[in-house]
This record gives sequence, structure tokens and C-alpha cells, in this order.
Amino acid sequence: MRKRVFHIWLTMLLSLASCTQHHSPNVLLMQADSLMEAYPDSALRILENVEPQQLKTPANQAYYALLLTQARDKNYIVQTDDSLIRIAVQYYDSIGEVAMQAKAHYYKGCIYRDANLCGEAVQEYLTAIPLAKKTENQKLLGLIYNHAGYLYYLQNLVEQADSIYQLAEKLAIQRNDTSLWAEALSFQGKINIRKGTTYHSTAEKELLKAFEMTSTSSHKRVQADIAASLSSLYSRMEQKEKAIQYAKLNISLREDTTQCYTAFLLLGDAYFKIGKYDSATIYINKSLLTTRYGTKASAYMRLAEIAQIQGDLEKSLTLTDKYTLYLDSLHAAQQSNDILNAEKKVAKQQYTNTLSYDKHKQLILITASTILILIIIIGCIILNKHRQKAHDLEQSQSHLKQEQQELQERYLQVRNELKKKDTVIAALQQEIDQQQADEEKRQQLRQELDTLQKERDALAQVVFEHSKVSTKIERIINSYKAYDKSDEQLSEEDWKCLIAETDMRWNRVITRLNAEYKLSKTEVHLCCLFLTDLPIANLPYIIQIARNSIYRKEKEIRKKIDCPPEISKLKDFLENY
Repeated sequence: MRKRVFHIWLTMLLSLASCTQHHSPNVLLMQADSLMEAYPDSALRILENVEPQQLKTPANQAYYALLLTQARDKNYIVQTDDSLIRIAVQYYDSIGEVAMQAKAHYYKGCIYRDANLCGEAVQEYLTAIPLAKKTENQKLLGLIYNHAGYLYYLQNLVEQADSIYQLAEKLAIQRNDTSLWAEALSFQGKINIRKGTTYHSTAEKELLKAFEMTSTSSHKRVQADIAASLSSLYSRMEQKEKAIQYAKLNISLREDTTQCYTAFLLLGDAYFKIGKYDSATIYINKSLLTTRYGTKASAYMRLAEIAQIQGDLEKSLTLTDKYTLYLDSLHAAQQSNDILNAEKKVAKQQYTNTLSYDKHKQLILITASTILILIIIIGCIILNKHRQKAHDLEQSQSHLKQEQQELQERYLQVRNELKKKDTVIAALQQEIDQQQADEEKRQQLRQELDTLQKERDALAQVVFEHSKVSTKIERIINSYKAYDKSDEQLSEEDWKCLIAETDMRWNRVITRLNAEYKLSKTEVHLCCLFLTDLPIANLPYIIQIARNSIYRKEKEIRKKIDCPPEISKLKDFLENY
């Protein structure tokens, strides 16, 4: 009876809205806003009946832009054009209306999420978080945490994702928000699955708790995702029957079973684990209809394994090539660097805003009666600071010069020690070669040679760490981490020094490789950097090549120098070359 009364009332309201839209668009906007949470489809219909040219004031235009974007999002309409929401963002930012600013930036982030622009989406979410906190809009804050956490998880930034979902869990407990709490627990479980065997029991507890919390029909989508995670977990825990059980449940909970591509892959994988290869092949082939590179790569990998088990090696090789192709596409599509850059942009913007606010307060507090005194005081302070800075700079330069001199002396000293060690090793090797009959003596000499070689390797590492090119590389990396730029770059002379130092440390590996395979200059430089123990993330600062391009170059080098496929890292091959 209540539902019938409400629908009659709603029909009258929509009719009234249709009749009065020409006269009072602002009333229509408020009506749509009041219906947004409970009846987003009705809100969307009202907004679609408003003509944009009726919105005369900037306030109404911004309000309409925000509400229409929000209504489309709540009705699961994919939006990739940000031209409409920009009107709302620019207006509410300009007047500083914090509550509306938070919503505008959040929905702008949702549009970038739909457009698969992870960096831009995270930037908007991070901008919206402090605004939502300021207005104590906990519901909006929970939505932001949930969406931002998912993007971090999607780009393999699991530590950041875990931190965000922990915040989401605390917020969900405070608000008694079952849906948000279950989502947070579910993703924490997925993250613990990725962490490895040690965390599997924790992941199981989190996922089972989330599964129990979402047992009602209103949470079918969330429960389906949790069932998928449980299937994946039990597959890794070798509990094969449970893996199949939850994989089937995952499919049954999906409303559109024709597009359950990840669910099909999970069930096929579970059948593979128990040796039912025909059933596995059927479901894995269904998953290939997806457009997701990760799902396709995993599917082709399993199909290649099945073909190999069944003795069809030619088919297995073909499927392995497809697996490699989609894996490369997956790496190329990753946007983790975009998200990290977005974090830096938001941090800089917030710092700038804080400075502007502080300056504004200071200007208000300054009065005309104190200007002259302040000028005199500031003048004295500046003069003293200049003197102090000049003195500090002079001392700093002197200290730096002394450090550089000591470093060079230490470098020469260790290098001389290394040369002596090389001479002793050569002499000992010659003595071993001359020992023909006395095997015991030869064994003793070999042990001495092994000890000397270890000492020599340790000295070679110290020589490299004290070299000028090594310290320059360290300065460049530290500068990029602190300021996102560096005034220094490696010159041609520096690269020659790095090649020489690498050859000295690793038994002329670069010279020998280049002589045999004719490597390009960039390939030679990359091989040197791979042998420096620097993380891959730091290499773009030195060689000025994007991270994805470095991975691609590494594959080209591996192919060029016939690196065996069982050696996972090019560095390992170079060290033993």
C-alpha cells in the first residue's frame, strides 16, 4: 500500500516537474537532489527534462552539471567525457563551497575511472578526501576510499591499497555500513592472497567474514566477487573441492552469466587442478571472450599447460606465444606510475594551498603602524641570513672539497689493493696450472684461489662504490626522489667510466659481450646499470628511458645474447657470463 501511494505521489511530482520546468529550474534541481539516493532513476528523468539553456546563473549550471553526472553514475551509465563535470568543479572551487567541492571532485574521478585514466582518477579522489573530511561527509568518504583503493589494487600498488581499505574498514564500522565493510574486508583478503602462503589463513578469515556479512540478496554482486576470491584462495591452498564449489557459486551469483569471464577462468582453473582437463578447457575457452589482458594471459597459460600434458607440443607453443603477447600488453597498459605522479601533484597542490592560506592570514594581521618596524627587522634578518648563508656555503664547500679529496684517496687506495689482488690471483692460477701430479696441492691452491676471489669481488664492489660515477648516480637518484628533477646527467665520459668500472668488477663482461654480440650504446649502458644493484624503478632517472621501455629493451637484449629462458633475470646471466 505504501509503495503504491509513493508511486502515485512520484508520478504527480514528475508531472508537476514537467509542467513547471520552464518557470523554475532550481526547484527541479532540488527535487532531483532529494530523490537521488533512494530513486536515482527518477532523479535522472527529472534532470533530462531540464533544458540547459534554462539555467541562467552559474550556480544553477554548476548544480545541474553535478547532479546530472551523479545521476548517470548511480544508474551505471558509463561516462568518459569530463566537459560537464568540469563546470561544477571550476565553479565550486572558485567559491570555496567545500561540501559541493568534495562531491564534484569525486564524480570527476569517477568519469576518469570509467575512461581508464587511473592517474587522473586517483588525483581527483585524493583531492576530494580532505574536503569530505572537512565537512564530515562519512558516506562520501567511504565511497572515495572504496574507489581509490580499487584503483591502487588494480595497478599492483598493494601496500597503498591495503592502507586505504583499512581506513575504509574503520569508517564502515563507525557507520555500521555493511556493504562498505564487506568490500574492505574482501579486498584486504585479496591483498593477503597476493602476499603468499603465510597470509592465506588471514585471507580466509577476512573473506569468510565478508561472505557471511553479504548473505542477503541485495549484496549479490559483492558476494559473487568474494566467492571468486575464495575460489582463488582455496585453489592456492590445494583445497580443490572448495575451489570448485566457490567457483560455481561465483557464476550462479552473477546476473549476466554470459559475461562471467573471470568466473569461467576460475572454474576452469579449479578443474585443471583436479585433472579434469576437458571440463577445464571448456570453461577456460569461455573466458577468452573477455577484453581484459590479464584474464586472457592467464587463460592461454593454462591452455598451453593442458596441451603440453596431452602431448600436443605444437599447440602448446602456439598458446604460449599468445600468453606472452597478452602478458606484454598487460604490462604496457599498467598505470602505476601515473598514480604515483598523481599523489605528488596532489601533495604539491595541497602544500601550495596551505602556503596561500597562511600568507593571507599574515596579511590580515599586519597593520600600518608596524610596517616600518617590520621593514627594519626584516632587513636586519635578511642581512644576517645572507652573511650566515655565505659563511655556511663557504664551510660547506670546504667540507665537500675535503670529502671529495678523501673519497678520491680512498678510491685510489682500494683500486691499488684490487690490482695487487688481481696479480696474486693470476700468479696463483698459473701455479695451479703448473701443478700436474700433486692433486692434493692443486686442491689446496684452488681453495686459496676461491678465498682470494671472494676478497677480490668484495674489493671490486668497494672500488665501484667509491668511484666518481657511482656517487654521481646516487646524487641524480636522490635529486629525482626529492624534487622530481636533477641538474646533473651522466655524460659520455661518465658512461665510459661506468663501463670501465663494470668491466673491472665483473671480469670484463661488457667488453666481452659487446665484442661477441655487437650491442648498441643503449644496450651497453643498460647492461652496466643492471649490474649496479639499483632497483628497476630508479633506472629511468639515469638512462632517461621510460620504465616500460626498459622492460622491452631487457627482452631484446636477452634475445640478442641468447639468454636461456630458465634464467628469470638478465642480471643473473650477466653476473655469471
